[in-house]
Amino acid sequence: MAIRVRWFPTLVRRTHSKQAETVVEWRAGMTPLDILLGEGFSRVDAEAVLAIVNGAQARHDVPLSEGDAVEFMVSIQGGCR
Repeated sequence: MAIRVRWFPTLVRRTHSKQAETVVEWRAGMTPLDILLGEGFSRVDAEAVLAIVNGAQARHDVPLSEGDAVEFMVSIQGGCR
């Protein structure tokens, strides 16, 4: 079975696939970090990326299940002056 992956627009250009939506073949023990590393992100890069699994924010080391939907978003901070 597969995992559906969606990328925040500013992340797409940094991925190997260059696609806003991809499908990754699920394997036991797979984590969001594994997907990030597989698309060419470093562990340091990953620190600035939020993982959303099935609509809820998740840690990068959470094991994924067959059929999960994963989104990666940029962690944006700031405020108004």
